[in-house]
Amino acid sequence: MSSRLRVVAVLLTALVAQATLLTEIRIQGATVELMMVIAILAGFHGGPERGALVAFFAGLLQDSLLSVPLGLHALVFPPLAVAVSSLEQRMVRSAPVADAVALLLAATAGILTVAAVGLLFGLSPYDPGTFLARIITAAVMTTAIAAPVNRAVRWAVLGGLPPDIKLRAVGS
Repeated sequence: MSSRLRVVAVLLTALVAQATLLTEIRIQGATVELMMVIAILAGFHGGPERGALVAFFAGLLQDSLLSVPLGLHALVFPPLAVAVSSLEQRMVRSAPVADAVALLLAATAGILTVAAVGLLFGLSPYDPGTFLARIITAAVMTTAIAAPVNRAVRWAVLGGLPPDIKLRAVGS
């Protein structure tokens, strides 16, 4: 199966999960941002170009679910994927805890950016009194589901290739 078909399969599966199951799970009015976590992980695993492309289509699919202007999420997700890819390349060594904190920060930044761009387009879906609590709750919920999504995105974006190649010295 080609890498493109894998990405399409993961995005469509995530779209169905977001539209059916995850919209029913709400805590303080916040829900899991599955398409955003796919965009973030695509940037992490696929690099800036492949990550931005996957993030763009994840954003378009997210916009198809919501009553927002088409392209709102597609405008935010690719720069987020490129930023995550850029930061990932600069990290010397990462631990699982550091990766989780980085994902939490990226999800928080993504949700804040979507809200800010939405305000530019005249949308104000958030109550100012619960705005911060809702963003933090959504970011924590999004980070909590990242572990199983990580394997699927890595499989799709890398196309089954090994993530790194170990070179051995030949001879003594």
